[in-house]
Amino acid sequence: MPELPDLEVVRDILSPRIVGQAVRGVEVNRPDLLRTGEGSASLLVGKELHAIGRRGKYLLFSFGPEVHLLVHLMRWGWLWHGPHGYTPTTATQLRLMFDDGSDLRLIEARSPYLAAAWVVPDPQAAQPLRDLGVEPLSAEFTPEVLRHLIAGKRRPLKRFLTDQSLIAGIGNAYADEILFRARLSPIRYTHTLTEDELDRLWHAIEETLRWAIREIRARVGDALFDREVRDFLFVHGKKGDPCRECGTPIAEILFEDERTNYCPRCQGPRVAPPLRRG
Repeated sequence: MPELPDLEVVRDILSPRIVGQAVRGVEVNRPDLLRTGEGSASLLVGKELHAIGRRGKYLLFSFGPEVHLLVHLMRWGWLWHGPHGYTPTTATQLRLMFDDGSDLRLIEARSPYLAAAWVVPDPQAAQPLRDLGVEPLSAEFTPEVLRHLIAGKRRPLKRFLTDQSLIAGIGNAYADEILFRARLSPIRYTHTLTEDELDRLWHAIEETLRWAIREIRARVGDALFDREVRDFLFVHGKKGDPCRECGTPIAEILFEDERTNYCPRCQGPRVAPPLRRG
């Protein structure tokens, strides 16, 4: 599932390609994709795309002050941009045709089909966005805000980091990487953190996300990608591989179909200095 770093790179790649273009046609090939009703897509026709933003794991396409398209790619969705003349595949769920002769297509080749879209007048008041937590790369995400979010909670750190109502945009993969950088166990409970550990966690969140954005962009250049770029990660998806810091095999916990990877030594119970990289 695309997370904050993936979507930031997608937004950055797409913006110079299609911002300023007007929509001359829309096709919705899976009716339940649009949660605001299939007919709402017609509101995009004739509108110029003003900006592409991101909120949590949602991409936000703004066509003026009162017309916005929200897209959540979920597990298998990805975006394709190219010439209109290429025949859409059966996996094309949504197609925006721009007046420069290009298409933006939402592709979802595997089931279950989970990708979703909304056409709304006010994205911040719309159900998908209004309950999201703080953006971790925003100026509002301070050490004090993190302490406030954690205060009074008794839950594993991995669950805390992936709760979108608290911090928006961090998913399974980058929660693992953040905790590895902070040298904190994913099963450690939030209420047990010391002040030093809270400070390490706050730094690790921003540093990991910005590092990931740079690494992804370096690998894909200006090309859109149809799967998450994860080869540079230290622990996530690395079960059994030697830790690149200490050589200990990376461990894995499977809970409710979610895999958590960590280094038992680097993220053990003892307080350790944080990792610094990139």
